[in-house]
Amino acid sequence: MVAKSSLIGNPEIRKDAAGKVNGAAQYTADLPLQNVISGVMVRSPHHHARILFINKEAALQLPGVLAVLTAADVPGQKTFGLIPDQPVLAGEEVRHIGEPVALVIAVDRAIAQQAAARVVVEYAPLPAVLEPQQALAPGAALVHPSGNLLSQYNVESGSLEDGFAAADVIMEETFSVQRVAPGYMEPENSLARYNPDGTLSVWVSSQEPFVDRLCIAAVLGLPVEHIQVLSTVIGGAFGGKEDSSMAILTALAAWSIKGTVRIVNNRRESFVAHPKRHPAQIHLKIGAKKDGTLIALQGQVWMNTGAYASYGPAVGSLLTEMVTGPYRIPNVSIETKVIYTHTPYSGAMRGFGSPQAHFAIESAMDMLAERLGMDAAELRRKNILRQGDVLPTRVQINETALGMAPILERAMAARERLRLLPSTPGKISGVGLALAMQSMGLGAKVLDRSEHRLEWLPDGRVLIHLGTPELGQGLVTVAEQITAEALGLPFDQVITAPFDTQDVPDGGAACASRMTFLVGNAMLAGAVLLQKELICSAASLLKLPPEKLSYQQGTVLLPDGRALPASEFASRAAEQGKPIQAQAAATFPYPEASTPQHLPIGMPHVKYVFAAQVARVEVDPELGTVEVKDMVAIHDLGKVINRRAAEGQIEGGVVMGVGYALYENMPLKPNGQWVDSFSEYLLPTSLDIPLNLDVQLLEYPELDGPFGAKGLAEICLVPTAPAIANAVYDAVKVRVTDLPISAEKLAAALQRPV
Repeated sequence: MVAKSSLIGNPEIRKDAAGKVNGAAQYTADLPLQNVISGVMVRSPHHHARILFINKEAALQLPGVLAVLTAADVPGQKTFGLIPDQPVLAGEEVRHIGEPVALVIAVDRAIAQQAAARVVVEYAPLPAVLEPQQALAPGAALVHPSGNLLSQYNVESGSLEDGFAAADVIMEETFSVQRVAPGYMEPENSLARYNPDGTLSVWVSSQEPFVDRLCIAAVLGLPVEHIQVLSTVIGGAFGGKEDSSMAILTALAAWSIKGTVRIVNNRRESFVAHPKRHPAQIHLKIGAKKDGTLIALQGQVWMNTGAYASYGPAVGSLLTEMVTGPYRIPNVSIETKVIYTHTPYSGAMRGFGSPQAHFAIESAMDMLAERLGMDAAELRRKNILRQGDVLPTRVQINETALGMAPILERAMAARERLRLLPSTPGKISGVGLALAMQSMGLGAKVLDRSEHRLEWLPDGRVLIHLGTPELGQGLVTVAEQITAEALGLPFDQVITAPFDTQDVPDGGAACASRMTFLVGNAMLAGAVLLQKELICSAASLLKLPPEKLSYQQGTVLLPDGRALPASEFASRAAEQGKPIQAQAAATFPYPEASTPQHLPIGMPHVKYVFAAQVARVEVDPELGTVEVKDMVAIHDLGKVINRRAAEGQIEGGVVMGVGYALYENMPLKPNGQWVDSFSEYLLPTSLDIPLNLDVQLLEYPELDGPFGAKGLAEICLVPTAPAIANAVYDAVKVRVTDLPISAEKLAAALQRPV
């Protein structure tokens, strides 16, 4: 549906903005429930070890300690996860530093921490594998009895042998990307209350409360309807809060002591015990003709998923789809291995494998252009995807790719403009460009559905019962704008109810760049149904045939020309206990006739968004430091729903991409511990943000998107790191193929003799 509108595209101010600025917003850790006690985890100090025994006695003797829970105290299912390989509490074996072994419950956090220090756990250390290739070597220590290869994905098209035989130039390179933490402001936390009727209410900071509810019920051995999951304000998620462990542990604690328990991770716990962006090694072999036509690509990927699967298999499958980037390559073979190691587990994080793949392919495109003696942008222009092209997954690209060529043209113009800017004295300037594509949706053969409900309130406002949590990304505002537009109401006449699984339909997880598409379409369908319900209610009250009435901008039009406000009928209906409501769902389209069926579950994706970013950096040749001075971000949104929110998403994504490119890394330290604090893990600060950040929004509609809109949240950071890497090379002719591009790496390379 594509339409002109009065609200769509407006920079409406978020209704939660003031509360977040003035401190009134209540996060889960702020909720003022009565008689709240605290939980603190006892965590493994070992990469890999057998648990010989756990002695709780000294901890239980401390006044104020109510319980010390271990794996034996889990009443139901002992493990959880998309692949249920992760223990609620480790029982016989620990597989990474930071894994929870025991849960101490005490009247306050200070006592719980003291008691946790008194829990004696005797371990027998075992050999550990920390790198993927090491984990696949013969005789390697097993992370799980099933073996260290968790999953493998292969995508092939054409004939690789024929493609390379016909190539005039063949280039090979290996790229490495690091382990990255989500770095959200609000660490993981949860609050659970045991209710007198034997049910549990659990407040979560989560991207998937309905999944949390299922997991809690399974672990406690309770019916799902006994678990109520609520969501308050969430302080960032970026994929890292698709993990259900905090909700499960807090619910277990509340159930065990029949009270109210809050657990809040400190930052070190957040680093070692919750999902990261996957470290990976990507080897590319690319063949091209002299004129720059890409004809063959072979990719081998080794992904380190850590000790537990989490969303590793899904990330691996999407990364596999993204290795070729936004390019037409007829002969392709890609093999991705997702590998267990004894490291903190990796899972969902913004981009879901696409940032890793694009760092490799976009760096390689610049390297190939240099080999061919071509301009890097011209090489891209020759090979970019266009409508009708077929991907290696056999998916045919539709109108979703119409923005790709205009995006590239704008990027080339931005590159030329940035090249004219002078360098700061003593610095060397360089400009780099990168393109990107990002899938929308969960992938084929997965239930990719989102359901929500609209209600006409007695005062004439419309209430959205949104079945998916607002993470801070602006989903509520988008839903309210689309609903208001569809009903012809002012923006302030549409509001959203707090999230509660006992009230809202299941809207699915907030992830995969799918929410604007699914929620928007559900709101449009729901608005049509809500108008019909209003007309039916009005007809009943007025004793008129429904076909004699019509709806217009919040009013019911009568046959005599009068217009009565919706509140007249909504208030009467509420008095009768029959509120005017409509529930609607939207499903991501994977038509069987045009969606290839030969790939594993979650593959392929069929809709994509496209972008380009152009970076100008200044490198200090003595220190090796890199400053990103200018960034131009060009994104096709299909249709802009909220301009201010879209620009903010892109700006935030660029900053996250700068961190990925230059600063962020969670390596193993010489003492055998992981980097686990912001004193060592460096995030970009306000001083590291490009002084000139130019956001350009294009609109090439997705024909079945709400008003033509596409997704946005993930692609914002995907091209940033390769654009910066290409700019660094343009400045000093040093190609860093392993992120981050630290000052130490660059300075060492600059000091090597040529």
